[in-house]
Order: sequence, then structure tokens, then C-alpha cells
Amino acid sequence: MDTLPQTHSPHSDEPENSALNQLYIAYGRKVKELLSQSDAETWIEDLWDMYTGFTLFSQEAGYDPRGHNRFVSFKELVFFFREVGKMK
Repeated sequence: MDTLPQTHSPHSDEPENSALNQLYIAYGRKVKELLSQSDAETWIEDLWDMYTGFTLFSQEAGYDPRGHNRFVSFKELVFFFREVGKMK
């Protein structure tokens, strides 16, 4: 899983670092909002349910040229929620 780039100083007055810090704060707020709906473990279980349903449907629907990309996206989401769950 990719991690966000590190800044040199969280208190730097450089506009680039300030904008980057604001972006990190915005990401944090969105993650907090998302996790207020349910915890990371529940999200992982729900993701598995959604992905299982999707793969069953795609078997009936036929070949999906983007199937691998969707799996990689799904895997990254699961890893993301595992990491977030470790932070609590």
C-alpha cells in the first residue's frame, strides 16, 4: 500500500508544505467520517461481501477485461482498512 509522502517539517511556512498538510487534514476528516459509519473490520467484511457478489455476477455476465484492475482496487481498499484498523 502506498503511503503519503513525508514533509520536511509539519510547521513549515512554505506554501507547498502548507497545502500538503491541509490536504492530509482533509483526507483525515474524510476517513474519520467514513469510519464513523462502522469500524474498519466491518468495512473489510462488507467489502468481501460486495466483491463476492460482484465476482458471482461477472461469472454469469461473461469476460470482463477490467476484472484484474477491479481486484487490485479491492485489494488496496482491504489493505487500507486493515492499516486504519491498526491505528485505533
